[in-house]
Amino acid sequence: MKTLILAFLTLAGFGLTLPVNVVKLEYSFKLGDEYRMTQTTRQTIKQSIMGTEQNGENHYSGEMTFKVVELTTNGAKLETQFLSLKNSSKTMMGDVVMDSEGPDNNEQNKVFRSMMKKPFFVTLNKSGLVEEVEGVENLWSGLTALGLDENTMKTTKQSLEQLLGKSSLKNSVEQAMVFYSDKKVKQGDTWTSKNGFPMDFPIEVDNSWNLAALNHTTATVNADGVFTTTDKGKPVNLPGGLKARVDLGGNQTMKASVDIKTGWPTDLHIVSELKGKMTLLAGGILQEDMDMPMQILTETSYKITKK
Repeated sequence: MKTLILAFLTLAGFGLTLPVNVVKLEYSFKLGDEYRMTQTTRQTIKQSIMGTEQNGENHYSGEMTFKVVELTTNGAKLETQFLSLKNSSKTMMGDVVMDSEGPDNNEQNKVFRSMMKKPFFVTLNKSGLVEEVEGVENLWSGLTALGLDENTMKTTKQSLEQLLGKSSLKNSVEQAMVFYSDKKVKQGDTWTSKNGFPMDFPIEVDNSWNLAALNHTTATVNADGVFTTTDKGKPVNLPGGLKARVDLGGNQTMKASVDIKTGWPTDLHIVSELKGKMTLLAGGILQEDMDMPMQILTETSYKITKK
């Protein structure tokens, strides 16, 4: 009898540790649920201007929250707020730092600080695609209180819209979300998606996803992406009122740990490389178009926790 009981317990214990074979990965939403996301990005830019190589670095870090405030047919509307934001650039022209938590005597810090805890809304579906971004203009609502002159206000808004405009925010949030297949998957299965570039450039990434590992609580989902420029003739706005065309291509790799119960990634790491050229368009101080061969290397990490 003891032998039978022992055998039963052994089989039961073994059964509890059997791997999950098939799973339907998707985001789950419940009213009131809140998530906090932190991002760190390091970017190295190598470019040639009139035959002279000029290198620069950008460092970006930020923290934002998502709160489920409305359930939709295929997802949820998330009230989204920035809690902190820092962007620092190093170029041959000097160093620039914008930090929402930096000293008050820096006007650029005040600009970032004016956008903190200003809600806007992101509609995310169960697959991980952003269907809509609304209320972005609320981010700029605090600028008028800073006493900026008309010209400074104009250039500041142009720069912020390039970094944090509706299209940029849509692509940035999507980048931090794993995209899921509409079918059940098992370890080794693959699926694809198309996503926009985190800045408002006519660049698209074709991702090939795969379920690399799976157990009862977590999954590892990886992706290999290929960047292509979708419209090489489209002018894009740059900080300082400049306009440009881009012709860039490259690759990226992504690795994410996912909470199977909620579908939300807990850790996500992305490495990408873009190569090609940017053409600054004539206007202002530029008498004619100027080509700039460039290479952009970017490494980004996200951490998402449920509050």
